[in-house]
Amino acid sequence: MKNQRICIGLLLTAMMAGCSSNRLHEYTLQHTTAAAVMAPAPRAEVFSVGAIDLGGNPLRALVRAGTTIAKEIQAGAAQEKLDAAMDSVDIPEIIRYETLEGCCRHLEMRAVEKREAADFVYLLKINRYGIDAESWNAQVDFRLDVHVRMVDNASKRKVWEKTIRERMPVSRSIFGFNDMVGDVLTASALSELSETEMAEGFTHLAGYAAGRISDRIFDDFIKSREKVE
Repeated sequence: MKNQRICIGLLLTAMMAGCSSNRLHEYTLQHTTAAAVMAPAPRAEVFSVGAIDLGGNPLRALVRAGTTIAKEIQAGAAQEKLDAAMDSVDIPEIIRYETLEGCCRHLEMRAVEKREAADFVYLLKINRYGIDAESWNAQVDFRLDVHVRMVDNASKRKVWEKTIRERMPVSRSIFGFNDMVGDVLTASALSELSETEMAEGFTHLAGYAAGRISDRIFDDFIKSREKVE
């Protein structure tokens, strides 16, 4: 029994260690090249009780605000606008591209699109993402659960790794509408946007989420340098 407990403890320690890793201090990243690869992403998901399955379309499933929005979607008023936005926005791809750009900007690397041409590669896997609101008049939140691993492309050695879980209140400014009165985006206000405004808003939101990811990597880069000094 004692040996079994020791084995379980070692296993849990190994699993926890695998969730986060930081060897950034061992590398000179300035002027190197980097690429980013996004694994196939799941459908956008509801993160609260009473989730609504809206047919597997990512943006169509992004919105939930209690039964009122569900009724609106079923009635087709919000459905048509979400369909149009879905056709024009690829949230996982925006997150991939903007995360790469942000990391390269922070770390003074150069972004390349071809993985084989890169010195380092960011591997991204979105586990869950979606928009949630507690009621029709409540503020909308964007939730993202993404695993990011940075590897040395030549040796395939893991340089940095972390699972990032974010819950971000969605403001009008984050959604790209700085000229609108107030800064709280409610589920009701979201449903009243035009198709074009929804698409632009989801694009801004994906870019903002990517910025949060690249900021986390840069924070860990700074911490790794401070430990060495």
